[in-house]
Amino acid sequence: LAIPAIFDLAATALCMMGLQYLDVSIYQMLRGSGIIFVALMKQHVMKEHLQKFHWVGVFWNVISVVIVGGTALLASSSGEKDDSAASTSQTFLGVCLMMAGAFVQAVQFVFEEHVMKMDVPAPPLLLIGMEGFWGTVLSITVMYPIGYFMPGDDHGSYEDPFNTWAMLMNSKNIQLAFILYFFTIF
Repeated sequence: LAIPAIFDLAATALCMMGLQYLDVSIYQMLRGSGIIFVALMKQHVMKEHLQKFHWVGVFWNVISVVIVGGTALLASSSGEKDDSAASTSQTFLGVCLMMAGAFVQAVQFVFEEHVMKMDVPAPPLLLIGMEGFWGTVLSITVMYPIGYFMPGDDHGSYEDPFNTWAMLMNSKNIQLAFILYFFTIF
């Protein structure tokens, strides 16, 4: 049951890499492309027949993804940019990374549905609980060490968990934000 956590970590990593080159509004809109990938996999991988109204919804999602992605590319190619704006090639990379992340997330959703429909199905709460457990284990034992040993601007690392811990312990604002976020998602 660690496989969904691996998919989730990979999808999150791809999306976060794409977010570096996109505006947050574009990022959020492109995440809707996961619906397209899930529908295609349900039809062709899981062999579940989708109704015509499902395909109408998927069609409108395709239209919206094309409009949003195209708008991002057109905006990046216009001459009216500030110093922080990404180039067209960077924006294209960001869109591709977001789409790849949405695809991996869709694979995760389809895999989870498959596991819940097996001969001995996994209960949904067990599946989600194990995904959280394995996601935590993989983040602490794999992702944090990778981020710590990669060169970057955070005290010589891409991500310094010791610095993160120090900031959390010494800032009431960060502690409050953490507590609010914790209770919001649970």
